[in-house]
Amino acid sequence: MTWFNTNAAHNLINVLILLLTGLVGFDWTMFGIDAALALKITGVLTLLKILMNVVRDGVA
Repeated sequence: MTWFNTNAAHNLINVLILLLTGLVGFDWTMFGIDAALALKITGVLTLLKILMNVVRDGVA
């Protein structure tokens, strides 16, 4: 998959974060997504994006 690079991964993670926070915003707890779990998952995804930037661009 030559089209899947770090930019595509960033975009995918952004969409996942948006969907996850949208689920919590509409209180869709029937899917097992409560505010605490959404915060944990969003934090991990954001940390993953930061680590990808450090690996790709270096520490600036």
